Amino acid sequence: MIDRKEIERLGLIRAEEGVVSVSIKIDPRLGYERGQPAMKFKGAYARAARGADAGDLAVLERERDRVLDFLKDYAPRGRGVIIYSSTPDDVWEVYPLDVMVPSLVSVGSSPNTALLAQVMEEYPLMAVVMLDGGDARIYSAEQGRESESARESAELPGRHAQGGWAQARYERHIEFHHAMHLKSVAEKLEGMYQEGPFDRLVIVGAERATKEFEALLPEGIRRRLIGKLTADFKQESDNEILDRARALREEDERATELALVGRIRELADADGRGTLGIDETLQALTEGRVDTLVVAEGATKAGTACLNCDYFAAQRFSQCPACAQSDVEELPDVFEQAIEYAITNGSHVNVAFAGGREMLLSRGGIGALLRY
Repeated sequence: MIDRKEIERLGLIRAEEGVVSVSIKIDPRLGYERGQPAMKFKGAYARAARGADAGDLAVLERERDRVLDFLKDYAPRGRGVIIYSSTPDDVWEVYPLDVMVPSLVSVGSSPNTALLAQVMEEYPLMAVVMLDGGDARIYSAEQGRESESARESAELPGRHAQGGWAQARYERHIEFHHAMHLKSVAEKLEGMYQEGPFDRLVIVGAERATKEFEALLPEGIRRRLIGKLTADFKQESDNEILDRARALREEDERATELALVGRIRELADADGRGTLGIDETLQALTEGRVDTLVVAEGATKAGTACLNCDYFAAQRFSQCPACAQSDVEELPDVFEQAIEYAITNGSHVNVAFAGGREMLLSRGGIGALLRY
């Protein structure tokens, strides 16, 4: 799991002989072809080698075959993979990702963890709390994969049929134990949040229990709540319940994307801090004005890139309009280039699906929220 501790661990690695950091974008539209990651690595390697000095080039050449051999047999899954490799320093780390990263290769004295940190920031955890009587379970979901992170069990007294004053006192006794149990679960969840903040929260259980539990949460965590589910824990497995929680997250993500594209459209139409359309958006991107780039899933368009100044556009040109040099190459997809450029230069990236995707496609398939 990618968390702050893992990123800190990687950041402490010092490779005296240099380490190569590799990120590879995997395109689900290519049917998870085994040759896809190796092909993309070759392209990213060539771009890195072109601008490398003699020292970095030696490190790249040393690690090239090791990474390539791994990727040739790599069965693609998800939407990306990050690799750190240094043979003499015994560094080999592989992180499959269910989120998109650009295809990039770099050299340094320690692993380049910037992309992993951005993955954690852009695609944070979802927490699912299951209040199953005295057995509460907390699942954390990273990039679509869930794992049980905490469990809190308590021997809760059962109800009996005795009436009158004794029954009332016993009911208060039961309520006290239930309240203490929920409080303990809430404290565990808060501890998890402080260690690695999650962006979405789902609470599962009886209606009364979920309502009481929500009231125990700090405001910062309550704001992450996207829904509450009831469940029959005797009839439904945890995996079946997690499927329903994933559906809630999917709905929330699509609604968030639609709202973002709608906001960009309003700003663009008002000549404000928004752009829609490929030419306007790419211009803002190369000028460093893009805060958040939004691209319609599956959108593609060919173009050209300048190898001298990194200018690129969705048109064919033999001489760069920006620097007048003729060292250019054809781009099979300027949308992919825009995503890589944005991530590399510190902009946020959002790929829009469903309604947000359709809204974007009607205006060129790409847009941006601008810094200024």
